[in-house]
Amino acid sequence: MSTTHDRPDAASGTPPTLESSLRSFAQGLPAAERADTLHGLFYGFYARVAIVDRTTHELARWTTDDVADIDDLPPALADALRDNALHVGRELFATRIQTMTAMGYVSRQLAEMRAAIPADQTYTVDRAVAFDDERGEVRVYPLDAPGGHPDLPYDPFAYDPNAV
Repeated sequence: MSTTHDRPDAASGTPPTLESSLRSFAQGLPAAERADTLHGLFYGFYARVAIVDRTTHELARWTTDDVADIDDLPPALADALRDNALHVGRELFATRIQTMTAMGYVSRQLAEMRAAIPADQTYTVDRAVAFDDERGEVRVYPLDAPGGHPDLPYDPFAYDPNAV
């Protein structure tokens, strides 16, 4: 299924950039809904990071623990499975970086419109999904209770994916 976000730009014949796709999306929203929708989009991307982190965690566990438990697995095939897992891990890492870039762009959009957002603005999304590395699971955290997760809440108005 093709969407407007994965079709080439008619004028140049090149696929649209992430930034241009998100800009088009945001500009197509009614002004009254834009802040809430972008806030939800920010935490939707955050949930994607949680899924990628959980998948990466499971992949690493699988390659170190489960591959050794496969009956009658020749060493060369075990190495091939680990090599393939490494390839998948690289793809997951690239997806994580792309998603964090998208979060940064959405954050900049929210920051630009912050002055126009009413002080009593409520947001539809009041919880975020994040990966708990210690437990090895994805959990839900309330956005109004900082400290429940070391990464939450990322400030959707000032998120910098390049910050250390």
